[in-house]
Amino acid sequence: MKQTAYFLFISIFLIGCLDAPSQSFGDPVDETDFLEEYAQREGVIQTESGLLYRIINEGDGERPDAGKVVFVEYEGRLIDDVVFLETEELDYFTLTNDILEGIFEGIQLMREGAEFELVLPSELGYGQQPPQGTPIQNGSVLIFNMKLDSFLRDPAQFLEENAQREDVTVTNSGLQYRVIEEGDGESPGPASNAIVRYTGTFTNGYVFDRTPGITTATFSLNGVVDGFSEGLQLMQEGAKYQLFIPANIGSDQLQPVDPRQASDFPLGSVIVFDVELVEVN
Repeated sequence: MKQTAYFLFISIFLIGCLDAPSQSFGDPVDETDFLEEYAQREGVIQTESGLLYRIINEGDGERPDAGKVVFVEYEGRLIDDVVFLETEELDYFTLTNDILEGIFEGIQLMREGAEFELVLPSELGYGQQPPQGTPIQNGSVLIFNMKLDSFLRDPAQFLEENAQREDVTVTNSGLQYRVIEEGDGESPGPASNAIVRYTGTFTNGYVFDRTPGITTATFSLNGVVDGFSEGLQLMQEGAKYQLFIPANIGSDQLQPVDPRQASDFPLGSVIVFDVELVEVN
């Protein structure tokens, strides 16, 4: 599975593992003059918390609320334009109180498709505890160019609505599947090895894993999440199915055994696989 900066504002920032030049850690700065000047710029809005933001693109989708998994692109910089973090591709994380307060507040102001410039006073960023090994100092103002691509809807609502589709079948476990193309070969058993091609996505279409091109992957069915194993056992060689896997037989089984480790899968998320069963061993 693809590794992302899922805990970007929780762990990467807090442990200071950013590729940026280091300055004297702990040197305090006072950047209130910048905040006062920025607040006077045209189009800038200030919230009760002190967060400043400027709308670059309004967006036309819905707004996420706390607890939603958001998919974003961003660049983080200081007031002297030193960039301390940026995405190379779409990233995702959960809107919780564990992330930077200004990011938590700011993204909830945005609609899908929106781009904002968020300016975080020190108290909404790192305050007097900046991550070591970065150019961020005690009291630093943080500036983020943030683009909100999408967010995951309520999993239970998605599954309920998806189950109403005429071409979707629901099994006793809660697995939902759609037959794209039937096969005519052998079906795997619970301990079989299966050769497959697949694309794994979240319900917003974000691809988290796939077999590249026409290549295949081989899995032991007793070594994958229950929903994927169950779905493959419904198929015959040559078949193509779309599997909608609830969290209890899917993403929740991907959580680390050690609770101190971070998972790059959102808790409780529905995962979707487009699968072709090529061969059964």
